[in-house]
Amino acid sequence: MKHLTSDALRSALGQESFLSLRSDAKRHGRSVNAFCIHMLRNQLRASRDSANLHLPGFGTANPLTLDPIQATFVGGRDQPLHEWYPYLEGYSPAFVEAVIENYCPNATSVFDPFAGTGTTPLTASRLGKKACFGEINPVLQFVIAAKVLALRLRSRDRVRLTHSLLVLADVLDKRLDDSSPDAQLRRTHDSVFGASVFFDPEVFEDVLRYRTLIDAIGREDPLVGRFLTVAVLRSLIPASRLIRRGDLRFRTDAEMAGFQPDIRGATRTALRRIAQDTQVSSRIDETPTLLLENAKRLHLIPDVSFASVVTSPPYLNGTNYFRNTKVELWFLRCLGSRDDLARLRYSSLTCGINDVTVRKPIGRLPSSAERVVSRLEEVAYDTRIPRMVACFASEMRSILHAVADRMQEDGTIVIDIGDSAYAGVHVPTDMFIEESLDSAGFELRDQVVLRRRFSRSQIRLAQKLLVFAPKSTFASRPPSSQTPPRNWSAAWTAFKDTLPHQQGEFAKRNWGHPLHSLCSYQGKMKPSLAAHLVRTFTSPGDRIVDPFSGVGTIPFEAALHGVTAWGFDISPPAVHIAAGKIGNWTLAECDETVQRLRDCLKDRDVRSEDMESAQSIRFNGDLTSYFHEETLREILVARRFFLAHPPSSAAESLVLACLLHILHGNRPYALSRRSHPITPFAPTGDTFYRPLMPRLVDKLNRSTRVEVEDGFAHGYSLFQDATGWWPSEVDSLDAVITSPPFFSSTRFYLGNWMRLWFCGWERRDFQDRPAAFVEKRQKGGFDVYRPMLRQARERLRSGGVVVLHLGASKKCDMAKELARVAKRWFRVVDTYSECVSHCESHGIRDKGTVSSHQYLVLQ
Repeated sequence: MKHLTSDALRSALGQESFLSLRSDAKRHGRSVNAFCIHMLRNQLRASRDSANLHLPGFGTANPLTLDPIQATFVGGRDQPLHEWYPYLEGYSPAFVEAVIENYCPNATSVFDPFAGTGTTPLTASRLGKKACFGEINPVLQFVIAAKVLALRLRSRDRVRLTHSLLVLADVLDKRLDDSSPDAQLRRTHDSVFGASVFFDPEVFEDVLRYRTLIDAIGREDPLVGRFLTVAVLRSLIPASRLIRRGDLRFRTDAEMAGFQPDIRGATRTALRRIAQDTQVSSRIDETPTLLLENAKRLHLIPDVSFASVVTSPPYLNGTNYFRNTKVELWFLRCLGSRDDLARLRYSSLTCGINDVTVRKPIGRLPSSAERVVSRLEEVAYDTRIPRMVACFASEMRSILHAVADRMQEDGTIVIDIGDSAYAGVHVPTDMFIEESLDSAGFELRDQVVLRRRFSRSQIRLAQKLLVFAPKSTFASRPPSSQTPPRNWSAAWTAFKDTLPHQQGEFAKRNWGHPLHSLCSYQGKMKPSLAAHLVRTFTSPGDRIVDPFSGVGTIPFEAALHGVTAWGFDISPPAVHIAAGKIGNWTLAECDETVQRLRDCLKDRDVRSEDMESAQSIRFNGDLTSYFHEETLREILVARRFFLAHPPSSAAESLVLACLLHILHGNRPYALSRRSHPITPFAPTGDTFYRPLMPRLVDKLNRSTRVEVEDGFAHGYSLFQDATGWWPSEVDSLDAVITSPPFFSSTRFYLGNWMRLWFCGWERRDFQDRPAAFVEKRQKGGFDVYRPMLRQARERLRSGGVVVLHLGASKKCDMAKELARVAKRWFRVVDTYSECVSHCESHGIRDKGTVSSHQYLVLQ
């Protein structure tokens, strides 16, 4: 009985105080010690002979005998990887291992819809089982991904990584001192947190320097950059004025007394811990898969089944899980405004007061929850409390039904859950779960009381392990709901029959709205093709995203069609060109930006580092050879202006896009000598002074004079990696329409080199940054698209569609490869190929090896 808690022992003895224990012992004529042993033996015998499972491990076929401390985060503190990011709501690897070995030892797969920091999927993988999981918090997703990387490394790579981390720990202070604070992160801090001060000033500057340093190291060695990020994430709160005590809060005056924040020391210690844990950890053969973020959207994932589920949902205890990680979310650039936290809370499982909103629908409730909600409506001190309980119960019911629909016939569901109490009313969440799964065809086979505690109102509460198995009468459960009928089928058939973008006016090179020519750019999709794809798969009022939007051809055609669109790209010039097309700007805002630039150009003094930057760039000839020296000086001053004041509005992006357009070309508008307007080939012709401002103003005037029709839906262009975590506002989508980089085709970062330089790239960036581009990453395998496809599945409304415009070549059949990757989340509706031998070269000899265009339609 050594694994029992003191509370469990008191329960077994039937005593709440030592005085009552001593009195009963005296009445039975025994010493206290002898009386305790006598009572415990009786209780053990009774528990084994009955179905009353009120003590851990009593009465079970396979007694779960482990120290209850293992059911908490503290229990795993001596285990590798467990302390990389302390997650107080978690449990230990030993707990997961005991659960699996006792209740589902023969299961081939394990699913955890609430993975936290990944203890369940990582332990399952270590036991040789296929593991998949869900986790909505981007911080925890990031930590899990780092742990998986560490456990998947081969011996040689592990040695190299641990050596690199230890070396970095030794030189960390110098590297940090050489880094400048991240200006963008400083601005988002003000946007998200306002006047809140979480760090001492010098610590805050170090935090901003860490962001810059991580970005730089990530370009040099992505693996080291990721683990440095984990080390910093672990160190942020310990070095702040905040403290985690249940929820995150400010330290009290007493806690601040003598407190010496040391984020540098904390990060060094964390790096060394990560290096040591990585070195001693055993390699796993199976890679855990992030199946989805939001467990509430499991019903959207088709054709997936689980042999077992082991999970611990968020307790209905008022904890604000996103608020507890808000600093880390900000550091990871997952928060850009105050609204972002609210959006995350809205999408998550309701378990705290701050998660409650009237916008959250309340579905069907278990009858036990209906009774509790009715009682709370009578006595609760806050009207949000009954709604919080109702949302939790209905959301959990929906999740559990989706889980049950995807369980194999002999599957086992194991849930760790704690009950709660509000306003003196007991809220038995374990009963909610039992009743929900009962209606889904699963019955409770075992329950284990792991820990007991008391609420503030002295209501006795418990943490329980609930074990469910299919009812015999539910051996064949009804299939999950089918996707609604598609309303674009006829339009798609007509598209394939007629290829309208190749017909008549649509086939012309200059078809489309004038803003498509806002800035020449290599790799841009044909506007008429974008227009017809948008019209085929969407209707006015819809919402779409293009995860590889480039200069925004698809989002702009969507906006013209009355469809709200988001566009992602990691090329700075592309992001701003797209923003200039689809963003909501005014002439007054554009004029104000132009005037600030004009004032800046009055001072033509060029910093030596700016000139050195220009002189170091040598693609198709030296960059400096493209311009008259006076023109070059103005360009360098303008570049410095935009680097010091990165565009934060559509108007500023529009002005920058116009300037990017006139940087080079073969007409009088260009600032350069005669070159190519799309890719700056080596210049020819005479060199003479071409002043920047008159040409910029002329280009801006031409761009702002064109009009769009009523119904234009302004969109959003974001600097965003399509394979990274998508912003929370990109949700409730009707379609994902995109054209990923073609395999082994044009290298966009070289074709657009001068505009990239103007937007801040230096010589070293052209060596390091391309490693982040999908066009380069996909050469190592198409699994790089998994995060994009997974998030597309979750962000789409029921019946939503994904349309991928791809390139096929002798080297690669992209549609076939991406269909393989997508099958976990989508079914293939259609694959279609279109000959592109007719396409123009636009003066560029090497257009890659693409022989035909493919359309992959997923649902």
